[in-house]
Formats: sequence, C-alpha cells, structure tokens
Amino acid sequence: MQPFLKYVRGYVKEAILAPLFKLLEACFELAVPLIIAFIIDTVIPHSNHSQLVAMILLLVLLAVIGVIVAVIAQYYSAKAAVGYTKELTEDLYKKVLSLPKASRDLLSSDSLLTRLSSDTLQIQTGINIFLRLFLRAPIIVFGSLIMAFSISPGLSVYFLMMIALLFLIVSLVSVMASKFYALMRSSLDRLVGQVRETLTGIRVIRAFGQALREITVFQQLNQIYTREQLTAGFWSSFLSPATFFIVNGTLIVLIVQGRLIVGQGLLNQGKLVALINYLSQILVELVKMVMVISTLNQSFISASRINEIVEQESEDIEQPFSYSSISTDWILVAQDVSFAYPKAAENALTALSFRAKKGEFLGIIGGTGSGKSTLVDLLLHLYPVEPHHLSLFKPDGHSPVNLKEWREQFALVGQQAQLFSGTIRSNLLLGKQSASEDDLWQVLEMAQAKDFVLEKGGLEASVEAFGRNFSGGQRQRLTIARALLQQAPILVLDDATSALDYLTERRLLDAISHLPDRLLIMISQRTNSLAQADQILVLDQGKQVGLGSHEDLLVTCAIYQEIDQSQHGQEVSHEL
Repeated sequence: MQPFLKYVRGYVKEAILAPLFKLLEACFELAVPLIIAFIIDTVIPHSNHSQLVAMILLLVLLAVIGVIVAVIAQYYSAKAAVGYTKELTEDLYKKVLSLPKASRDLLSSDSLLTRLSSDTLQIQTGINIFLRLFLRAPIIVFGSLIMAFSISPGLSVYFLMMIALLFLIVSLVSVMASKFYALMRSSLDRLVGQVRETLTGIRVIRAFGQALREITVFQQLNQIYTREQLTAGFWSSFLSPATFFIVNGTLIVLIVQGRLIVGQGLLNQGKLVALINYLSQILVELVKMVMVISTLNQSFISASRINEIVEQESEDIEQPFSYSSISTDWILVAQDVSFAYPKAAENALTALSFRAKKGEFLGIIGGTGSGKSTLVDLLLHLYPVEPHHLSLFKPDGHSPVNLKEWREQFALVGQQAQLFSGTIRSNLLLGKQSASEDDLWQVLEMAQAKDFVLEKGGLEASVEAFGRNFSGGQRQRLTIARALLQQAPILVLDDATSALDYLTERRLLDAISHLPDRLLIMISQRTNSLAQADQILVLDQGKQVGLGSHEDLLVTCAIYQEIDQSQHGQEVSHEL
C-alpha cells in the first residue's frame, strides 16, 4: 500500500485537524456525566438555584461548542477524503491509459471501470469515516473507562470485561466479512460487464428477440451478487445486536451492583448515574465502531484491487529502442513474424513475411480468426515484436527511436468506428489539432463524407456519444477522414469500409489507395475491395498462404480463389 501514502502529503493539515477537533468534541462529551453527577450529588441536595442555572448554562455551552467543532471536523475530514480520492482517481486513470494492451486484456475493461468508480468511492468513504469516527471512538471508550475508574475502580472491572469481549467478537466477525466483501467486488465486475455488453448490443438483442435471455443472465448474476451481499451483511449485522446485548448486560450488572454499593454508602447516586452515562457513551461509540470497521474492511479490499493496477508495469513509449537501421527502399518489412497470446496453446500468427513501399496499397484478407487484427496489433507494437522480425522506416529512411515515434507512423481506423460526444470538428481534430478549415474539408471530401456533413449542418454539427446520431457508414467515413488528417506515413484500415456500399467504397479507394507519400494497408473481407492492391496478403488460421496481386492469387492461391468465387456467386444469385 506504499503508493497510496503519497496522496496524504497534500492533506496532512486536514488529516491532523479533523481528529483534533473530534478530540475536543470527545472531551466535552466526557465532561458532561461529571457535571450531571455534581448537580445530583451537590447542587440539588443544597437547593442552590444559582449554581443549578450556572451548571445548566455550562451544559448548553458545551453542547454548542461540541456542534461547532464537530462541523469543523466534518469539513476537514471531507476535504481530505475528497481531495485524496481525486488525486488517486486521476493517477489511476493515467495508469490505466499507460498499461500495455496485454495488461488491459488481463484485467478486463469491466473490472477497470468498477475500480475507477466504485472502488475509489469506497476508499473516499473509508477515509472520511476514519478521520471522523475511528479516532473519536477510542477516545470516548478509553476516556469513559478512565473516568469510570476515577469514580469507582471496583465497578469499572465490568467495563474492562465488556470491552475485551467486544473486541474479540469484532475481530472474528471482521475476518469473516472481509472474505465476502472481496467476492462481492468480483461479482460486481461481472455484473457491470453484463450490463455494458447488453446496452452496447441492444439492437442485436432486440433484432434476435433475446431480451428474455439477457434478463435471465442478468438475474442470475444479480442473484449471486445479492447472495454474497446478504452473507456479508449477515456477518456485519451480527455485530450490532451482539454489542447491544453485551453492553446492556453490563448495564444490568452495573445497576444491580451499584444499588448495593449505594445502599452501603460507598458510592453517591450522582456518581452511579455518571457511570451509567459513561456506559451509554461506550455503547454509542461501539455501535459506530462496528459501522466504521465494516466500511474500512470494504475500503481495504477496494484499495487492494486498485493496488493491483498500480503495481502493473506501465508501457514506456519513450524508452529508446535497442536497435536502429536505415532503408531507402522499404517503409515496412516483416520477416518470419510469429506471435502467441499469453497462456495460449498455439500461435495466433506463424512465419509471416512481406514488404511494402511508400505509395503502395497492401491488402490483407482471410477468414474469421485467421489473425488479421492480430497482425494490426503487432504492426502498431501493441504487443512486443522482436526487431529483426518487424522493421519500420520513417520517410527519412531511419527506423523510429522509441515506441512513441513508431506509433506516430501509423493512422489507424479500427473495425468499430469510434466517435466521441462533441462536434464533427472536435472529432476530426483528434487527428491533428492544428488542422485548418481547408484541411478538414479536404479530408472529408477524400473520405466521401463531405456531402452528408453539409446536410448535417457543417463542421459544428453535434455528435452524440459513440456517434449514435450517425449511420454506420457515416461513422466509418468520419473516422477515415480523421485518420487521413493525421497524415501519418502508413494508413491502416482494419475492415473500416464494411458498412459502405460498393460505389462509395470504390470512390474512397480511388481517392486514397495510391497517395504518393503514404502506404495504405487495408484489411477487408471483399476481394473486389482489394482488387487494385499492389499486393495482397492471404491468411488462413494464422499462416501466410498467399502473397501477390489480385490476378496472381486467382491463379496461385486456392484459399483466395474460394473467397472470390463465394463472393461473386452470392452477387450473381442476388441479381437473379
């Protein structure tokens, strides 16, 4: 938990003042039973009205001061908790963005989302309660114990026995509850994942009439989460009645024994009332302590989950590569590239070799699961690749010096068109912040998006989250325009034209396929889309089964022939 300590430095003052003011409040409360005992034993028997009024005014003054210091303590504890969590969440968010793809895949986006939101909020709640109550409760409990000893050492033995027994019960229950709180967090990850998946694919779910199935799956996960909550709640709720039972039992013993001692003249009635008041204060604080321990158990579990992310090694995109090379002919060279996912039984890619020049059009095709998107991940160095297997060269002929420079050579348009809430202009400027108005319209025209952008109202037209107010084809063309604006030497279209009709796709490819300063790498399921490519890489189950032009592959590659024939056969039957 060492990384969490650095956030305390900015809130040392608040972390000290909050419990200090709680200490003052506790001292005022501890003084009240003694004042009441003085009133009962001294003021009332002597009918001293002026002194009675003075004592009552003193009690009111202590109450007012207690409220003031309690509010101040609450302010400082809340400020420390919110500020601490704010800095923690910001650093955690940066950490998540800096994680390598393998680590993000291992943790899962659903779990990361829960840790960034629910777990950080739980830590904030734990800090707030800790500063307000966890230090106050021991002060009241042990302060009441000391006061009780000063009044009657004999009766105070029952206080000691009560506190020892409660401490044992609280320890045992906390251990049991912590195990189920950890299970609850894991179940919440799965529940959030199910909800996110359902909301993302709600159109497909409705189209296939699977709403009832999704409801059933959600209910099953929710039942598991509820069962774990109930179990944890059972153990936590056991503390409160156990506390009341033990404290009230002690109260009965105290009253019985106190009556005998008062009858023997060894103790005044006022002091017995003071002992009962101190016992009541202990009861209240122990009940609060039970709540604090339950909350802190959950906070520690949340902290350990966040610590799992913090301990992950970040991806250093500026660390210099240990190799460098120069090429004036090629921009991308792959030689015997192989890759296996962590813990996978076999390779996802095996012995891929190809070369591409600036201004060329490289196509990649293959069946589902053949490794096309995996190859894109390797090209962008999202997974590590040995330098002698994959080489990249900038326009000046030198290889990139670090991972940041490597990725700057690529402009990627993924399978899912990613748009963000804002405007068309703000989404395009993600590709290049300094782009001019003419640059924006130029790339929109190249991406065949100019017409519908004008119809929508121009560059300031609103874009909803995920581009929900645009069709699939419109989203794809906007993301292609954004990638073109980046002007990277290599443009990668990972099945990024699947929602376009053939005519629009043909116009798009005519505009971008042979730009003199760029290499176009296009992954597609359509042989027609890749027909004008300089070379096409054919993949099958992670292996390279063909490399050549469209015409060459129709003669030499059986897999490519099969793909082409199946697509043209579908077109013919459709026309008939």
